[in-house]
Amino acid sequence: MLKLVQCEFAKLKRKKIIPLVFLSAFLFPIPITFLMATPRMLEKYPNKSVLFDGLFNMVMGYGVIFLLPCIIGVIAAMLFFMERDNDTFKNLRTIPVTSTQMIMAKIIVLFIFGVIFCLASMLATIVCGSFSMEVHGLTYKLLVAVELGIFITAGTLPIIVLVVFFSKTYIFSILLCVFYSVVSLTVETLFGTLPKWLCWLMPIPLTTLWGAGDMVKHGFPLNVNALEAIIPSTFQTVIILGIMAVASISLIDFLYKKRGE
Repeated sequence: MLKLVQCEFAKLKRKKIIPLVFLSAFLFPIPITFLMATPRMLEKYPNKSVLFDGLFNMVMGYGVIFLLPCIIGVIAAMLFFMERDNDTFKNLRTIPVTSTQMIMAKIIVLFIFGVIFCLASMLATIVCGSFSMEVHGLTYKLLVAVELGIFITAGTLPIIVLVVFFSKTYIFSILLCVFYSVVSLTVETLFGTLPKWLCWLMPIPLTTLWGAGDMVKHGFPLNVNALEAIIPSTFQTVIILGIMAVASISLIDFLYKKRGE
C-alpha cells in the first residue's frame, strides 16, 4: 500500500499540485489578519492572545471549511481521471493490484493532502499573526488542524462519489465542489433555524459545529450558547463521519470497478 501511495504522489508531482496547495493556504490568513487588525476588532479584542485565537478560528472555521473541499475535489479529479484520460485501465488489470487497493491509495492521498493543507493554513496563520498578535497555544491548535484536515476530507468524500460517478471534466468537478462548499456555508448561517438532524446530516456543517464547541472548551472567545443543543461530541462526530466515509469509499470502489470493465 505504501508503494501505491507513493505512486499516486508521483503522479500528482508531475502536475505541480503540491506547491499550489501550500500557496492556497495563504489565501485566507492574509486578508483575515488585516481584518483582525482593524481598530474595531482591536477594540473588541484588546488582549493580543485572544485576538490570535479569533484569527485562528476565522481561518479554520471559514477559510479552511470553504477552500479545503474544493482542493480535495480538484485532487480527487486528478487522481480518479488519470486512468481514464490515459486509457490505462487494461494495463492496470495485468498487474497484481486490485482496484480496491488503488482506491484506498487514492483516498489515503486525499486525507494526507487534507492534513497538509490544514497544517499549512495553521503555519500561514502563525506567520501572519506573529506581526501584531501574541501567538500561543500551538499544541492544541496543531491538534485541531490535524483533526479538521481528517474530518473535512472525510466529509468531502460523498461529493467525490458524484465526481467519480459523472466522470466529467475537471471544471465540472471543481464547480461541483464549490457548490458543495457554498451550500455548506449557507447551512451554517441557518444553524438556529434548521433541525438538529439536518445539521448533523451534512458533513461540513457537522464539522463546523464540532470545531466551535471544541474551541470554546479550550477558551476561545466564541458565543455558541444558542447552538449548545446541536453541538456534537468528538465521539459522535467521528462515528457519523466514519459511517459516511466508509459508505462513500464503498460506492467509489463500485463505480471505479464498473469503469474498468
